[in-house]
Amino acid sequence: MKHSLWLLAGGALLVALIAGCGASDYRKLPESEVDSDLRASAQELATRMLSSWREGRFEPLGEEATLAVRSGLSPEAQEQAYEQIRGMFGDFESMDYVETWVPSDGSSLFVFRFRGKFSGTEARPEIRVVMDGERKLSGFWARQWNDKLQ
Repeated sequence: MKHSLWLLAGGALLVALIAGCGASDYRKLPESEVDSDLRASAQELATRMLSSWREGRFEPLGEEATLAVRSGLSPEAQEQAYEQIRGMFGDFESMDYVETWVPSDGSSLFVFRFRGKFSGTEARPEIRVVMDGERKLSGFWARQWNDKLQ
């Protein structure tokens, strides 16, 4: 994908669901339907990860993530991912919630989109956090912002 950095997509199935499907396969949730606790958990988890990475700490993920994410985001993979992020955007500073999408087929995935703030750009890249029905991290990546879900 052009101008994207895939950090992890929680296994082949999620890659196919997120990367291979168009926005028409997802629906944007009205804010009144967004689980605010899950959204806050997604934001806190991503902020904690990116802040730790910025500080040079790359630690194994625990029960907050699916097995596929834990194995895909090993400490070594985290370090490599942050080096790529830093090269594209600079150091992570903060992130703001924008919207939530869910698969139209009713699958229990929640795609939270945040606008990141980084030291090396005025642009506000996307930080996408995918949580599953068990409230676990199922996907995570940073990429250039696009107004449409891709």
